[in-house]
Amino acid sequence: MHAHTDADDLDVSRFDHDDGWTVAVDLGPGADEAVTVDLVGDTAIVAVDAPGGRTEFDVSLPEAGGHARLNNGVLVVEAGDAQS
Repeated sequence: MHAHTDADDLDVSRFDHDDGWTVAVDLGPGADEAVTVDLVGDTAIVAVDAPGGRTEFDVSLPEAGGHARLNNGVLVVEAGDAQS
């Protein structure tokens, strides 16, 4: 079973910095093991595999590029000198 979730239903935060940008998405606790992220242009394509099926959604990014990481259920995509 595949479901497509509207990213507007998620807690998405966007921050612009002088040296780049950061987008954070709260996926909930324990999500790190079940999440895959592909960065395609100015979109992060997020897939969450759960026992009941797979959910996919797109998160708009300020521009193409960046680096994605997961930390305690929070997806963080950063670009510019904001990357750590």
